[in-house]
Amino acid sequence: MAKDAPSLPSREPPAKPGRRFPFRLWAYAILMTAATGGAGYLAWTLRADNQHKDRADQACAGALAPAQADARAAGERATTCEGELGKVAAQARANDEQLAKMQSNLSATRDELTALRAQRVEAEKRLAAIAEIQAQFAKMIDTGQLKVAARRGSLVVELPAEVLFPSGSAELSEKGQIAVLEVGVVLKQFPDRRFLVVGHTDAVPLKNSVFKDNWELSTARALTVTRFLAKAGMKPDSLVPAGAGEHDPVTGNASASDRQRNRRIEIQLLPAITELPPLPANLGEAAPAPAAPPPAAPAPAAPVPG
Repeated sequence: MAKDAPSLPSREPPAKPGRRFPFRLWAYAILMTAATGGAGYLAWTLRADNQHKDRADQACAGALAPAQADARAAGERATTCEGELGKVAAQARANDEQLAKMQSNLSATRDELTALRAQRVEAEKRLAAIAEIQAQFAKMIDTGQLKVAARRGSLVVELPAEVLFPSGSAELSEKGQIAVLEVGVVLKQFPDRRFLVVGHTDAVPLKNSVFKDNWELSTARALTVTRFLAKAGMKPDSLVPAGAGEHDPVTGNASASDRQRNRRIEIQLLPAITELPPLPANLGEAAPAPAAPPPAAPAPAAPVPG
């Protein structure tokens, strides 16, 4: 049996499928259109925002310069105010210091006025005492037994040595004792006053004397007069004897009359404490002397050997 011959492919063209609607193309076109519209809207929105921001920036920039100027002006005013405040504070401090100084000066003036009034009262008392002493000594002054004078700002009762002592002696004559007792009777009427009794001599050196020199003689005479004043009733603690020798003359020593004037006893009225200027506050009272240590106990006796 003969073999069947192979079949040959058909030469007829294949049948074309039917054309469908381009959904994808339209979808892509719609998508691209939407994207383009969205991008345009976004661009428009961004442009509008940028324009709004630009206008806002321009407005801010326009307002910044006046604000900065206002800030600078405010800073300058603040600096000026601070300076004025500092001046006012400094002036207030100066006023306070001036007020404190004026108050201190006023207090000091009041204290000074009080002190001056007290000094005036004491001066009046002193003048009254001097007038009373002069009146009491009027008889002795008239007879030449003494003189009352002012020397170095103090009242001095001066008794010539010839009235009191023999030449070169420190023993009162009978006439001198009476004169000193009369003086003491008058001065004891001033118990609140202190008196300095000073002996004076001339410049002639002593010869064949029990005293070493005029200084010693004048001191001995002052001590003798001081003892008699105490006998007359004056308080011993109100009397201070001293000797000046020839070192405090009232005149020269060239003539006999001058030497006679220099030989004298002076009883000087010392100023009261209230008449003296106050001492500085930093001068304290003298410290009392330390107490003596108690005596040491006696040493025990040594044992007696048995």
